[in-house]
Amino acid sequence: MTTYSLLIKSSPYATVNHQAALDFATTLLTEGHRLQRVFLYQEAVFAALSTQQPVQGQISITQQWQSLATDAGIRIQVCIANALRRGVTDSAEQQRYNLPAETLAAGFELAGLGEMAEACADSDRVIEF
Repeated sequence: MTTYSLLIKSSPYATVNHQAALDFATTLLTEGHRLQRVFLYQEAVFAALSTQQPVQGQISITQQWQSLATDAGIRIQVCIANALRRGVTDSAEQQRYNLPAETLAAGFELAGLGEMAEACADSDRVIEF
């Protein structure tokens, strides 16, 4: 059994990278491998934005990540620095900066780059999308 972590960097709807990462994660788990965590970085943090709504007929990347997190017990972490720059905040950051609302979708958690470094150290392979 191989342990993987995924690093996603692209915007959720600009490329097929999120869908490819979700498909890859599902295949890993089906084949008995372990998925340590998923880390959303740079533009990928938009996938954790609770107020994002895809156009009609398009599948919600946010909901797909939430399902993976729930069904497989995977941690979906969002780079806190990138998230704050893009308006993605949890309740602690919302209060800290006196913002009108929390916008981090359920099932996601804000984390620093130290968490990604830990994932790299604890995983046999890190795959970037």
